[in-house]
Amino acid sequence: MLDLGIIGRGKTEDYQTKFLSDLVSGEELSGEIYVGEIKKREIGETDSYEFYVTITNHEYKMEWVCKLGTSYYPETDNIYGKKGGRVYIFIDSLNHVLNNTSRNLQDSYSVNFETFRNAVNDNVPLVTVKAIRPLNPNAKYVNLEVISAQCKTETVSRSSTSLDDLADKNPIIRMGYANLKDKKEKVTVKTIAFELKSMLDSGNITELEYKSALKELDGVLKKECK
Repeated sequence: MLDLGIIGRGKTEDYQTKFLSDLVSGEELSGEIYVGEIKKREIGETDSYEFYVTITNHEYKMEWVCKLGTSYYPETDNIYGKKGGRVYIFIDSLNHVLNNTSRNLQDSYSVNFETFRNAVNDNVPLVTVKAIRPLNPNAKYVNLEVISAQCKTETVSRSSTSLDDLADKNPIIRMGYANLKDKKEKVTVKTIAFELKSMLDSGNITELEYKSALKELDGVLKKECK
């Protein structure tokens, strides 16, 4: 399998490198983010999985290389993070800054790793990550919290979902959208808006998709009322 992460990565031999064990709570680093491949380690008779997240600041020649251990299911390519854990906090905070989602709503995350890895490496050029104190008093190392991130413009356009797309996921929206086109908008606009909010609250769509759909709904309504 081709490791696309090699492409475009500068030499960092002379950079100041810190590993997870070197970081202390409160430290921050802004730079390029790279998510490495999932790796298996055999510890006795038990299989353990891990992946590395690297944050590189070329201006100040600094680099964080952080190993994240995770539960991994090869049959689905999913990783698992429990609330309060290092993987959970990293993914939850990244999702929050990119999609404006609320924090700590889920008890756990099950994430398709290849989708996650490609999305970050291809579409998130810069992040700011902060080392924070772990919730577990017995934990040896800090957790990583993403406090800001840049997302490529083309990612925003690709992640936008049309009302037609959402209608395929929700039969009430599909029926309401059909009625709206037949100029029965008084009943159906509120119904569609309510269903969209429900999909947002349940995590089925992102904040970006929700706002985009409301904007499209408003445009359809104005067009049909002319």
